[in-house]
Amino acid sequence: MVHPKAAKKGWKAHHSVWLMLFIAWTMCYLDRAITGPVISWMIANDLELIRGAYEPHAVGGLIGSMFFAGYMLTQFPAGFLGDRFGRRTMLVISTIWAGVATILSGVSRGLNAFVAARVLTGLGEGAYYSNDRALVAQVTPAEKVGTGMGVVFVGLAFGLTSATVFSPWLIETAEGFMGQAAWSFPFLLFGPPTVVVGLFMHRLLPGGAVETYRGALPRLIAYSLLFLLVIMGIFHLSLSLRLGVLWQTMFVLMVAFVLVGLISSRIGPSGATVLRDRSLLLMYLSAIPILFTLWFFGFWALLVVSESSDLGLSGAALYAGLFGLANAIGYPLGGVVCDRIPGIAGRKRLYALVCVTVAVLVALMVPSIQAEDLTAMAILLFLIGMVFAAMQTVHMTLTADLSPPDQLGRSFGMWNLVAEFGALLSPVICGYLRDATGSWDAAIVLTSALLLASAALVVLVPRAVRY
Repeated sequence: MVHPKAAKKGWKAHHSVWLMLFIAWTMCYLDRAITGPVISWMIANDLELIRGAYEPHAVGGLIGSMFFAGYMLTQFPAGFLGDRFGRRTMLVISTIWAGVATILSGVSRGLNAFVAARVLTGLGEGAYYSNDRALVAQVTPAEKVGTGMGVVFVGLAFGLTSATVFSPWLIETAEGFMGQAAWSFPFLLFGPPTVVVGLFMHRLLPGGAVETYRGALPRLIAYSLLFLLVIMGIFHLSLSLRLGVLWQTMFVLMVAFVLVGLISSRIGPSGATVLRDRSLLLMYLSAIPILFTLWFFGFWALLVVSESSDLGLSGAALYAGLFGLANAIGYPLGGVVCDRIPGIAGRKRLYALVCVTVAVLVALMVPSIQAEDLTAMAILLFLIGMVFAAMQTVHMTLTADLSPPDQLGRSFGMWNLVAEFGALLSPVICGYLRDATGSWDAAIVLTSALLLASAALVVLVPRAVRY
């Protein structure tokens, strides 16, 4: 006879799901995060794609933001499709799509083709988050949901760290046989394994009552083609009118606002909660600074360190990678702590405390950069990465607490759609501020201020009961 306590230990079915999703997050984040180091290399080497740009950091940031333009626009539709056609179905489609589009990014030549490939990558990866978060909450025991959210997200940290640390070295190695096209090597290297991971997900992830690629894939393609045409149309229009990168970003934001408005007007009564509930709306808005912070460091940390030292890109990568490395500790740590503080009120206070701590640590980056103190920068990047990741896990767990169980896909889809306003703005706004001021100080102060606003918004969340 097995002792009751012993029965609780050991490998469970939900652990297998966590592991598979962890691997997929690693590959998808590799595909996503290599854009930052590639753009940094292009800027440092005055590559033809951005040669002669008056604001090279802003233009580079705009290229990164185009990924997030695609990524954010498929968030809610993908969550809806996952609720209807199955979580596994959407996760498999998203992962394979991301791998194929990453390969296309590597074989593209010219700015328009590269931007289109990055937008396509974002459109595909946009189907992942909402269904991943919903599947974790669905298969994990209630008392372990926070831990599951954090453990799976360690894959994000692994992918981000690997992209930051290894991409400059891979590009420099590829220069010997690819010349100026060496920037494409990381895309060509990481795309195919992502496709393989997607095929394994089809075999190993549990299916729901309804799982149908025939129903989900055509609809996702239709949404994605529409969004691709809109985004690239805005991109070409702004270039032909010689508008600045900030105007281009504003146009994409307008499209996102229109999408949210259309969703709000067309959604039926059964889905109204995820859009009209005050608590969830505050959670969505408070997530914008989270993604803004993640992609300030995820996109620009390499150049922040490189331009504040004489290390070069490869040497700076080891320091910049500390942010992602610390994420691997912070995501599960935040989940474990969150699971030990049950109740919405307690988790609200926990989030506010941790968020304010991150804001202070980010602000301390300014004097360390001004002093060109590499030791201080390294310590701060590690501490920010760890505490920030814990903070993000708490926020996601709190969002799950506040969401109707049968609408988790839609809820997390809307969470990420709104949050991605931060990811869309961060690379281009921070790059613009760097060009305008000649330093990263203004971008860092802005990031810190936004985090304080996030803490305040979560404190205002009113509900203290679960569904």
